Amino acid sequence: MAGVSVFVAFQQQMKSLCLTDFPCGRGSWNGSKSPTKKAKNRRLLQYPGEKKEEQEKDVNEEDLQALKEYLTSEQSPWKGKDLSPENQHLRELTISSPSLVNENFLCSNLKTLRLVNKQVCEVDKDLLKFQNLEELILSVNRITTLESANLPRKLKVLELCTNEISSLKDLSHSPPPGLQHLGLSHNKLYLDLEYKYLSGDVCPSTTSTGTPLDGWISMLYKTPKIKRSCRRWSNLVSLDLSFNDFVNLRDIVAHLTLLPKLKNLILQGNPLAFLPNYRGYLIDTLKNLSALDDVLISSDERHMFNLMSKYDELNANLARVTVSVGNVTGIPNSVDPLEELPEFPIVKRSYFVTYEFLEDLQDFSTLNKEVTNKNKLVTHKIPLKPWADPVVYNYTKEFSVIDLYALKKLLQNGLTINVIEEKILSWPVESPEISMEASIKEKRKDRDSAKGGKASAKDQKNKDRAKDKKGKDSTEDKKKLPTVFRSEAPVERILGTFHVDLNSILTGNHVFQMVCDLGIPENEPKPKSPTLDVKESKRRKSAKKKDDRSSKAEKGSEMKPKSKLKDKQDSRKNKNNDPEVLEEDVPRHLFVEFKLQFQRWSSTGEAWEEININDSTVIFVKL
Repeated sequence: MAGVSVFVAFQQQMKSLCLTDFPCGRGSWNGSKSPTKKAKNRRLLQYPGEKKEEQEKDVNEEDLQALKEYLTSEQSPWKGKDLSPENQHLRELTISSPSLVNENFLCSNLKTLRLVNKQVCEVDKDLLKFQNLEELILSVNRITTLESANLPRKLKVLELCTNEISSLKDLSHSPPPGLQHLGLSHNKLYLDLEYKYLSGDVCPSTTSTGTPLDGWISMLYKTPKIKRSCRRWSNLVSLDLSFNDFVNLRDIVAHLTLLPKLKNLILQGNPLAFLPNYRGYLIDTLKNLSALDDVLISSDERHMFNLMSKYDELNANLARVTVSVGNVTGIPNSVDPLEELPEFPIVKRSYFVTYEFLEDLQDFSTLNKEVTNKNKLVTHKIPLKPWADPVVYNYTKEFSVIDLYALKKLLQNGLTINVIEEKILSWPVESPEISMEASIKEKRKDRDSAKGGKASAKDQKNKDRAKDKKGKDSTEDKKKLPTVFRSEAPVERILGTFHVDLNSILTGNHVFQMVCDLGIPENEPKPKSPTLDVKESKRRKSAKKKDDRSSKAEKGSEMKPKSKLKDKQDSRKNKNNDPEVLEEDVPRHLFVEFKLQFQRWSSTGEAWEEININDSTVIFVKL
């Protein structure tokens, strides 16, 4: 659907209310359709000597109360669905006073205009026709920019959430002077340059003398000229910037201090909200703030965060995240205790968990400087563990994240958890000593065969003497030789995968914990069946063995052969009837205990404990 302007969307909204159709508007059904005729009839009845007769009523005319019931009754087909109270009141007004309700009347008397999800892409000059408009709600539309000159001057509430606004430059040029609430949540605001439009054009990063912004802000309200030039948002009481992409907490707060009447601020859902000092820094800096992220600020909380904004050590632009993996249950045991396994190869199975997260940066020497490197998304692997039920990992890893924007994207997309089995096959290999002895024996045999096939009596005596000397020592040495194994390359197999949805952290929760259900693990593929030639050869061999056994059985007694078969059948029946064995055959789901926690400081003292600074004499306070 093509985008429309605000005024065109308003006209479409009025048309959808059917204000000129039954039971609304003017028509034969409405008794107030012709007031001039009623007045004329009243004047004719006032002549002296004329008999007063009751005026005949039109057969098509409906009572006003009945017409209003058509709009409110649940059984009425004319009752509108999902109508706001304002639209319902407007429809009732067209019944009682149909001549008043027109476009000019609405433009001059409307105080609230709500156009939600109407494909609005432009705020045109026709909006200025609403001279007394105080509340304008344009949520869930396609607005990319908004000229403040096209806004009514009496506007007090402007809601623009869930649009495509990426800059506040045009909006901040000349906003309505009495604007008290500005809602810009769920937009595309991310640049650091957008901060200055929240306070005016007098908010540079440094002054003309080179004074940093933080020191310049402290002198801001001492200068009358600067104070007057910052009045474009002077009456703003509530500001909603949630779910955008603001990253730098200190810069945005430095500009918000220029709003003298700001009482309610919402910043959750921005990357800067992941910082451990997020709430404390805002409360300590914005002294007039009453509520932050829809949570009231108490006097005790303000006292707990006292002086947090003064210490550089507590205000690094760094998020700390802890990832924990507990027990893993439901991993199938690939070794059947009732099954006879071959001696070789030796199979070693281990299990580990992988998850996707940002790369950890441990270089804390550059935290208070400009950091150029960014966190990359990598796959982290938990150390291998042998099979158990459950497999206890108790894995915990703390991440230091500098790229807050990448962290938000990760939380929006979620992360993937995998449980993987690693299998290694080991085969025995002949030791070099044994191989050397075998080669020596072969050489001797070749030499003897070259001489005539038999060794001389003298050589035979020497061999017998050497054997007698070594005796048991040689046999013991051979027994003590360790078996050497050759291991093949490890083979990995994914047992289960789970996608973790982390959107709840964006809404303000700093702890996410759940037991992930990875479903039923996939069975290990069985070895390939032999070819037809191999099957045929095996069948012939088995047929020969049966013939030999049958011939031997005829010579012997006839009572012995069936006893072993009966024992096998009885053991199989007992195995099938055993409830414990049946429970083991039922496939089980694979579960992983997962936890993700963001570090949050509830007081200035707790912050000092977390960063392990105990000597207060080394602390540098920024005045």
